[in-house]
Amino acid sequence: MAMDIVIYITIYIILKILVKKSWPVDFVYIALVAYLLYGPSLHTVVLALPFLLGVVMLSRGKLIYEAGTASAIAFTGVYLMAQEPTYMKALGFAMASIAPAALLPTLGDRGSLEGLFRYLIISTAANGFMITGLALRDMYPDFGNFFIILAIAIELGAVPMFLWVVDVYSRSAAAGLAALASLPKLAAAYAFVFIKPAGPDLVFYTIGALSMIVGNLGALTSHDLRKVFAYSTVAHAGFALFAYPLSQWLAFLLVFADVLGKMALFNHLDKGSARWGAAVLVSNQIGIPPVLGFWPKLYLIVYTAVTLGTAAAIYILINIVLTVPYYFRAMSSLPPGQAMFPKVAASLLVFIGVIAPLWISYLLS
Repeated sequence: MAMDIVIYITIYIILKILVKKSWPVDFVYIALVAYLLYGPSLHTVVLALPFLLGVVMLSRGKLIYEAGTASAIAFTGVYLMAQEPTYMKALGFAMASIAPAALLPTLGDRGSLEGLFRYLIISTAANGFMITGLALRDMYPDFGNFFIILAIAIELGAVPMFLWVVDVYSRSAAAGLAALASLPKLAAAYAFVFIKPAGPDLVFYTIGALSMIVGNLGALTSHDLRKVFAYSTVAHAGFALFAYPLSQWLAFLLVFADVLGKMALFNHLDKGSARWGAAVLVSNQIGIPPVLGFWPKLYLIVYTAVTLGTAAAIYILINIVLTVPYYFRAMSSLPPGQAMFPKVAASLLVFIGVIAPLWISYLLS
């Protein structure tokens, strides 16, 4: 299977060179990788959605036609992470996290270029820790898993490694943040299910609980929407890390829902779109039914109550409620406009949320 992907990506690159308007090539290649990864099923389509949307996630700029290539490379990285050889997992994590980030300076502005260099330093450190952890895990499991957890936490932007998120987001243009704030996070999310770091549950609960409250307090006290979304990313990283000991796929789904919302929100922030779309996107981030973001947070509360007790579940619920004020403030501040991407993403989030009972329980089981 590993050799198959080499053949497919070679054909993909050749077609990209030959075909002038190559978005259909990107869509077909991503669909093929999804089929190879998951087989023919409903959740195959759902889980490929961020990468399919990634083909058209940039609203403008010099790199708008490169978004499909970056998304395809990132999804190829996910496929490699699912393979058994350790070196493939390490290579896949690097491809999935770095390729989409290259789109950040799509407008060519100085702030986004500085943001890209800062992210590359952070991502290099995260990839270094991931490689070290994978190399050590067989002989020294505790050390190996420590470095893998550190790599995931850095990439997600969890406490105490969260300041880079605020720094990079606050100086970069929203157009490129649609890419940086979305697909690279999925590299860390897929590490939950394909690399499966092991460690004391208390470590995940502690980092997760601290990230939730720090992220929410930061978002509540920020006024620049880029900073609000940056701190909310920290809070969502906390939800995911807290969920990991309860269910690997639940941790993934929490990041997955946040990624789809952030991709569309930054696109909306850059170009403006319909008010109803902003309302749907904000509902997704908070976790209001029937949008997709409702389901992972509902399962998180239920799993937490069953496993850790009522007090822990109330803490989760409080942190979910804390997202309401700043996301409603963000909804009123998002510019109006006619951009299609946020409306399409909002519609898909509602549709996936409505059909979630058909696929999400199967995935979690």
